[in-house]
Amino acid sequence: MRPYAIKHVITSPLSLARVLWWYGEDDLWGAALALAPATVADLSPRFAQLRAAPQVMDLLWPGAPLADAHLVLGVIEQLEGRPRPAARRHRRGGALPGVLDLSDRERWHDPDLAEVLRLVLSRAGTPTDGPQPWQLGATYGRYAPGS
Repeated sequence: MRPYAIKHVITSPLSLARVLWWYGEDDLWGAALALAPATVADLSPRFAQLRAAPQVMDLLWPGAPLADAHLVLGVIEQLEGRPRPAARRHRRGGALPGVLDLSDRERWHDPDLAEVLRLVLSRAGTPTDGPQPWQLGATYGRYAPGS
């Protein structure tokens, strides 16, 4: 298998809001939920850049959870103008707020996620008439290889 660089991380405003809530960003998750799909598509390369540089993530957020830090740092940077550690280092437990508490099926069929994927593919010059997000398989659910 040939190694490749991840150039885009595909996610949705809903997923970004959920991850901010998990890490205690109660003042920001609503703004993340309101992000336009085009803005999330714009962030896609930044999420990938952070994901590919765990040492940078550790400088920005010492001890950060590697599975989520690239999303948290990237969306905080978008919303506040600079990356910073989240309020919490570990995901909080308990029930998500109702607007964030959707099933896996609902999240994979989210029209905003489909639009983010379409925009990222279109900007990369890749055909956009391919599979929908729920048809791609859940290899971490968010990564798209670069060309």
